[in-house]
Parts: sequence; structure tokens; C-alpha cells
Amino acid sequence: MLAALQAAAHWLEQHAAEVNALNVFPVPDGDTGTNMSLTLTGATKDVAPEPSAAAVAERVKYWAMMRGRGNSGIILSQVLRGLAQGLEGHARVGAPELAAALQQASVAAYRAVLKPVEGTMLTVMREASEAATAALAAPHATLLSVLAATVEGARESVDRTRTLLKTLREAGAVDSGGEGLFLIFQGMLRYARGESVEYHAAAPAPAMSFDDIHGPDDFGYCTNFILRGRGMPYDDIRATLAGMGQSAVIVGDDELIKVHVHLLRPGEALNYAIDFGALEQIEITNMDVQREQLHQKADVAPDAPAVDTAVGVVAVAPGPGFAALFRDLQAGAVVGGGQTMNPSTEDLLAAIEQLPQQDVIVLPNNGNVIMAARQTASLSKKRIEVLPTKTAPQGMAALLSFNYQNDLATNVRAMSGAMQQIATAEVTTAVRDATVDDVAVRAGQTIGLLNGDLVTAADEPQAVIDDLLARMGLDDCEILTVYYGADTSPEAAAALGERIGARFPDIEVEIQNGGQPLYTYILSAE
Repeated sequence: MLAALQAAAHWLEQHAAEVNALNVFPVPDGDTGTNMSLTLTGATKDVAPEPSAAAVAERVKYWAMMRGRGNSGIILSQVLRGLAQGLEGHARVGAPELAAALQQASVAAYRAVLKPVEGTMLTVMREASEAATAALAAPHATLLSVLAATVEGARESVDRTRTLLKTLREAGAVDSGGEGLFLIFQGMLRYARGESVEYHAAAPAPAMSFDDIHGPDDFGYCTNFILRGRGMPYDDIRATLAGMGQSAVIVGDDELIKVHVHLLRPGEALNYAIDFGALEQIEITNMDVQREQLHQKADVAPDAPAVDTAVGVVAVAPGPGFAALFRDLQAGAVVGGGQTMNPSTEDLLAAIEQLPQQDVIVLPNNGNVIMAARQTASLSKKRIEVLPTKTAPQGMAALLSFNYQNDLATNVRAMSGAMQQIATAEVTTAVRDATVDDVAVRAGQTIGLLNGDLVTAADEPQAVIDDLLARMGLDDCEILTVYYGADTSPEAAAALGERIGARFPDIEVEIQNGGQPLYTYILSAE
């Protein structure tokens, strides 16, 4: 069991760059292969061989949950969690055990995503497990035949993903996360057959992929409670509560369920839950009222000692400049990471646990870090709130509204409101030819993203910046902050600031060193 997973990790690692290249988006951050490879390698490297497959799977599950990174890595950690659940009580893995464990892995993967999207790695996991179950029904089925059917089912499913999502269909692409799963199963099969798992990569194929799991978060009443009972239908309760609102993190079992969800009518959730057991630690916060002013920032010197706070803050920073800014604003811990290197759950958990506070707010500052941040809530005894900040400027705005004298609920309310007021534009270089949302891009062109959406491309960087400024709705804004990247000079940033100031004389323009790689400028309007 362990040797097969380690072989799969090695096989995937050698293909990671090819999986990264499967990206319909031309921005330089296609890291699905890297995230899945680091997750699986991290899950297996510190596990000692044991005679019991169940014991090995349990240890792999633990390290996968700790070391999962990026959306694809977190889903993979749940696949491995499902495998462990399916192998519970089994010392050895035969054909029936493998098929059952793969079914459980599919169930766990779908549970990890509140709004599953078909045509992603979720579909591939499900259809691979269905292929394994079908193979088990054949006369004289063996472990090898079931595993071979799993690989074949995964391959066929990956190829079908191009027909299931509009973006993939238009690009003639396949899903990168699904391709990663196929490679994992293929590596296990090669090991089982005694074949080499050494791979000499050919030139990357021009196929591309798209991974779109999350929708926008809504905010109403942040509702938290614990439900205790016996024989509770956990899956039904979780699905029902999640369907009532947004940003749901619901973990537990048939005796204890911990609930966090944003609702418009929190009373409905409480009335529903109380039919199954006793409610404890109820906390409801109105997140739509009492908005604090965005820039009530304390006058703290950069080298001032940290202020004693009741609430700790962990922020993910895409560059050293952003890291310094977050620390200046009293973030208790800063974790490095961004588009090209997402921090793991273990990285985030270590930052959370080092803080003296029992109440902690996490600012992921990247859409591909939010799932890992939310997974920490089930791994820590501290009370954790993850604000779904998708950009570093959103995190800056949230932290600017943080008040060290306020409690967790009050800070979450203020910070949630502040992050919604930010428009973020990003300037970078296209790494491949692509057409996204009718925007045609050639590799090497400058491209512009507005709130995560590709909106413009041109040969001249200034043309892209001008187009972004025209789209940002600056007539209603007071401040525009320019964060310049690691490869941009302070002089160039200052010149851009003067140019923007001349064009928009009523807006205050600030220049900050973000230090982010690959992205020439990140612009924040508020």
C-alpha cells in the first residue's frame, strides 16, 4: 500500500510540469501539478511501513490533510481521507477492498466541495471508482485487474472533461486535476506490474485545463454553533445547513457537529438543528451592518512592538513587500505564498498555533489558498474564522479595518465589509496563447486581470494599464494603491504613479513595494 502510493507520488512529481501546463488561463500560475505532487509526496514521505494497510492509510490521510495545498491538493487530501475510511479494519488490500475504498474516496472528494462542478477532478474520481466497481463484478477479478480498470476509467473520464465544461470545450482542453488523478492511479498500476516509474518527459502537450470550483461568497449573519446528539444523520444535516447559506464549514460525525455558515435567517438553521440534539456555543454575528471606516488605521511605527490583542491574524503574503506591510498592520503571523506557491494546511496551521490568541482570523489572499485555510478549522482547537480574501489588496483592506480592542465577531464583521469595497487589477505577462472570455492572448503579451477575470491584453504594458484604469470605476474611488513587483524598479513605479495622478487628479495615489513575483503591478482601488 505505502510503496504503491510512494511510487505514484514519484510518477506524479515527474509529470508535474506537464500538468501545470494544462491551463486554459494564460497567467503564470498554473500550479495544479505542483500542488498535487507536493500534497502526495508530503502525505507519504514520513510514513513508516506497517503490516496493516489500514494503519498506513490512516497515517497517509493525516499527513495529506496537514500538507495539502491549493484547491487541487486539498481535494486530493480528501481522496486519501476517503481511501483510509474505506480501508478501515483491513490489514491487506485485495480487489474488493480497493473498489470499496475508491468508492469512499469519491464520496469524500465530493463532500469537500459544497458546490461540485462536473468536468473536474471530482468527475474523474467518481468515474474511476465506478470503473473499479464494474471490474470487480467480472469473473476472476483480481487486484491488478481492478486497478487497471481504474486507470482506464480515469483516462477516459479525463478525456471527457473537455465536453463537460464550456471553458474546456472552447479550448479543446482537459482538466488538470483530473489528469493528476489519472497519473496517480497510473503510477500505482506501474508499481503493481513491476514496471519502472522513472519518466523522461517529452515536450509538454498544448492541451489546457480549467479548475473552477468555488462561487462568490455572500455575507449575512455569521452563524456558529455545536450540535450534540446520538445517531444524527450527519450527511443530511450537513447538506441541509450548507444549502441554507454561504461559506459553510461543517465538520463532525453522528454525535457532534461543528457548524459555521453565513445565513440570511440564522433562526431557521437553529430551529432545524435542534430537532437532532442539543445546541451549544451559539454565536450569531450580523455581518452586513455597522461597517467600520476602511482606513481607521492606528499610527504604528514599522518597528513598533506588537500590540496585545484578543484576536490574532494570519495573513498570506505573495511577496516580501506585502509581508512587511501585513506585519506593520499588526498581523501576528505572515505566511509566504501566492500564485506560484500555495502554502499548505500545515504551514497555515503552524502559523495559527504559534499565536497566543485562541481566536484567530486567517486572510488567504488568494482563491487557491481558501480551501487549505478552511481545512485548518477542523485541525485546530482554536476558534478560526477564514475571510475569503482572494487578493492581497483585499487582505490589506480587511486588516486596515482590524481593531485590536475588538472581539472576533466584531472584527470579522468590519473586515468582511472592508474587503468587499476593493477592486483589484493585476498586470502580468501571458505564458501561452489562449482565448478567454473573447479576449485573445499571445504568449509574451502583457495581460490585465480585474478582480480575477482576464479583461485585456496588448503588446504595450501601458495600454493594458490604461485599459484596466478605465474599467476600475475610479470616479467613485478615493485612493488608488500601486503595489510594484519584484522585477519592477521603484523609479518605474513612481513614474506610473505620477502618470495616474495626472490623469485622475481627484484620486490619492499611493506607491508600495509589494515584492510579488511575476506580476509587474497590482492595483487596488477603494
